[in-house]
Amino acid sequence: MAKIVVFGASGKAGRRIADVAQARGHELTRIGRDPGVQAAAEVAAGHDVAVSAVADLSRDPAEFYTEAARALVASGAGRIIVVGIYTLLETAPGVRVIDSPDFPAEHRPFCLGHAAGVEVLAASDADWLVMSPAGNFGGTSTGRYRVGAVDPADELTYEDFALALVDEIDRPTHRRRQIAIASA
Repeated sequence: MAKIVVFGASGKAGRRIADVAQARGHELTRIGRDPGVQAAAEVAAGHDVAVSAVADLSRDPAEFYTEAARALVASGAGRIIVVGIYTLLETAPGVRVIDSPDFPAEHRPFCLGHAAGVEVLAASDADWLVMSPAGNFGGTSTGRYRVGAVDPADELTYEDFALALVDEIDRPTHRRRQIAIASA
């Protein structure tokens, strides 16, 4: 079993991820709120997997997600899995949802903040993965999921997302990229 730390374990996604991991017998450290960048690196050190399901809406998104990604990389955790957003997924090679001309301008700073964190991960030597809903979080849990392309009409329940994420911990098949998950 893996030694896992879940940052954001008191949130909608993080709580369910931690519950599934614990039910499968993993050794778990639950962190409910952002402990600060320095503390995050220290807490994640020595863990096989660090899961980040955090947001700090009081801070500049680019600053927050960049610092969070740097802390996770610096921790030396064996693997980093980040809960991402579908707006950074590609609709065509090199074209993300956020790049659409009709994408709402008021949502761009938050999305670009997430993107800045992913860029930090991509520039590192860390074993990382960003897992995002293919569309929006919502719907009724099916107990099944699929990995696929972005589709804003797709739904993903927090329960099905937790299954997908912990399955990826148990049987790693995706590395150093972002993938889309939808309830099946």
